[in-house]
Amino acid sequence: MDIYYFDGLAGAGKTRAYSRYADRLARYGHKVLFVQPTKLLIDKTIEHELTPLDPSYAVRAIHGDAVQDQSVIAALVEHFKAAERGDGEILFITHAAFARVPYIENRADWILLMDEVPQVDVFEEWRLPDTHALITDHFSLIPGGAAYGTLAMNKPPVDDEEAA
Repeated sequence: MDIYYFDGLAGAGKTRAYSRYADRLARYGHKVLFVQPTKLLIDKTIEHELTPLDPSYAVRAIHGDAVQDQSVIAALVEHFKAAERGDGEILFITHAAFARVPYIENRADWILLMDEVPQVDVFEEWRLPDTHALITDHFSLIPGGAAYGTLAMNKPPVDDEEAA
């Protein structure tokens, strides 16, 4: 499975760019797994971005509002099993569904487009009042924007005898 990352500010047109890219891939016979955070965003993307392009390939959303007779995960597994090689399509699913899919049949046939960064960790606070230096002395935080920095490992000190 190929995975592509497109970074940009909110409102910069990432979803529109992804939609145009997905359209082009599907028209050439590729299978595109388009993962977005919410059902509402999926429905809006299909309606406002893909429908005006008059797709000649299958466009399907599998989420809680689109599947009534089985679970979302069961519908996804079925869809991946039944997907015909060489037939272009765009399949939309939520981040939550993507995290729960046990496997993707013929995953090498799919191109993953992840719209928005998914939540991949859970914050947990650890209190290390006396021993934190065992860890923190080996790292530096390099400022990298309004919200997040980059954690970098400090270089080990050079022994004077080794340097000579």
